[in-house]
Formats: sequence, structure tokens, C-alpha cells
Amino acid sequence: MAISSKVYGKSQYAIGIKQKNATAFEDAGADDTVYQLLPVINVSAPVLNLVESGEIRSNNAGMIETDFDQFRSRKGGFVTLDFECPAEREGIVRLLANVLQDHSETGSGPYVHTIEASSSNALSRPDLSSSASASSAGIPSLFDIGLYGPASGEDKIISSAVLQSLTMNFDMTDGRLLLNGTFYSGFASSDHFRVGRTLSAASGEPTLMHTAPSQIESYFDTKQFDINGSATDAIITAVSFTFENNVARVGRDSDGDAEAYAFGVPSVNITGEISFMYDGNFKDASSNVLDDFLAGTPATLTLKQGDGTVSSAGEMNITAEVYSTAVNYDLNADTGAIITIPFKVVQPTTTGGVHNGTAFKFEYADNKSNSSW
Repeated sequence: MAISSKVYGKSQYAIGIKQKNATAFEDAGADDTVYQLLPVINVSAPVLNLVESGEIRSNNAGMIETDFDQFRSRKGGFVTLDFECPAEREGIVRLLANVLQDHSETGSGPYVHTIEASSSNALSRPDLSSSASASSAGIPSLFDIGLYGPASGEDKIISSAVLQSLTMNFDMTDGRLLLNGTFYSGFASSDHFRVGRTLSAASGEPTLMHTAPSQIESYFDTKQFDINGSATDAIITAVSFTFENNVARVGRDSDGDAEAYAFGVPSVNITGEISFMYDGNFKDASSNVLDDFLAGTPATLTLKQGDGTVSSAGEMNITAEVYSTAVNYDLNADTGAIITIPFKVVQPTTTGGVHNGTAFKFEYADNKSNSSW
């Protein structure tokens, strides 16, 4: 066979998601589904994680493993898929709701979406084996994923996936809110991780989540960080949040696929990092972040796009109770001295040692109800 001179570029590959609604946990994704495209700027090939082992057996005449010593099986395996994309107005809520498996909605347009980890919801562990019992935003929420290749017969399907991790990166220099994450599926059998497909929905091509450019910019009208119990205005240069739910497959059916997913075992972890100017508001003499770090005092981080009412499309509020894990000073930055604080989000403690309050809360207004997801 002669070599081929055809070369494919990353822009020829695409990722589409379809929320499972009223379909069973074990149902495979279909070729004729209209997937909604993520606006990915970096897409990786899916990774099929197999069950493998290789151990030298007794009665081996040599000291090197033989081919008979090797074991490899799709049964019991899992599939992961990494991606990076700019956040779009009508996509960010869907992804964040999926990784935290929490969502509520109010309004009739704009719609106000709220996702939180607090004493009121405690991020109770969802039964991801029963996505048909959908509540707001289809929680418990699962995705079927279509991966579009550059040629016919090069498409793939990942079934019953959930976001295992998601990072929101607000970079004030780049100007965009970027998302990167990892999808996870405990369905590795050939019936559910389907390769060599041609995705061609009867009702048309894959659709966009948005009908006009709607990237979310990195800026905040309100940027406050508690120091010594007092909300202090900050000039923020970057802030990020990473959500990890430690989802894992449980059980093994006759095809070797998952029978359920464990979620948040032992915990759901929210971490992040914030960088801000080392200015007059954060002088050691008056507002010493190092003192709070040494004392182990949590601080409230408040970020708002808009006036804080979240009443118009595109407005956003983020509130997080953060526990700093270090305080780093960059005195040589070109833009002036910078303080960078890596942190983890914690459940606040009130009088009497009772954990009562909001660890993390995200509110966002857009023009799409979860019923249309």
C-alpha cells in the first residue's frame, strides 16, 4: 500500500455532548443523535484504560516474562477524554452542574442558574445509575459524547460519561474564561465505547450551544478577599477553581461495563488559586494575609460580573469560603508586586463547631432553560 499524503489538523476534530434524558444508565450512545458541539480549542484522543497485568509465572525456564504471562481486557476498564475550550454563556452552567451534580433554576428568561456546595444541599451523592429520574437540569446528569473525525467512519461514541474534573481559569491578561476538564465513562465495551462510526443525525448536523459569539470574558465588577474578617477590594490578575468529584465505576456486568458510579468518595474537592496586587489594601501593617494563613483562618472570596443581582443575561456571582494553603510573594513581576494564594474550598464552621453555610456558590443568568438542555 502506498503512503498517503493527506494530513489532518486539530480543527477537523470536534466534541459533541448530549445529555441523557429518560434513558437508562447502561444505554449506549447512538449514531443518529444530534450532539451539541463544545467550542474546543484543544482536543485529545479518548483514552481506553484497560485492565492489564503481566507477572512472570512459576516453571518459567527463563528470567523474562513470556507472552502467556500477559493479561489484557476491556472488561472492567474505563474511558477518559480531556478537552479545553473557552466558556460560552449557554455551556458553562451545564458543565459545572455536571461535575458537581447540583443545579437549581429560577426565572422565565433570563433564567438564573444556581450551583452550590452548602449545608443546605451538602452535595449529596447522586445515584448516577438512574439518570432517567431527572430533576432540575437532569440531575443526576450524564452525557453521551460524540467525537467527530475528519473522514467518514472515523467518528467515536463514549456512553454515559460524567465530568470527572473541571477547571475554570479566569485570566485577566488573556481576557477569556477558559475551561479544561476530563470526561469519564465506566463503559469500555465495544457496544458502548464505539469506534469506526459515522455520526449523521437524521435531523441535521451537530448544533452549537449558542447562536452568536458569546464567550465569557475574564473581568469582575466586584473583587473582594476577606482579610482579618473584613472584605477587602483587590486588583485580581488571575483566579482559578478546580472541581474534582473522584467519580469511579462500581461493579461489572456481563459485558464488563459499570453497574453504577461512585461519586464524591471520599470527598468532592474544590481547589484554586488567586493572584492579586500587593498594594495598599494588603500591606503587612494593616491587612496581613500571612497572619491569616498562619492562623488557619478561612476567608470569603467574592467575585461578581454585574451589579450582584444576577438579573440580566451574562451576570455572574461566585462566592467561596477559601482556606489558603500557602502565601507566595512575587516582588519581581513586571506589573508590580503580586501575592498568589493557592487554596482549597472548605465548609465554614459556625458557633459551636457546627458546619453551617455555603462553601461554594455559583450563580449565572442566561437565556436558556435547563429544560432545553
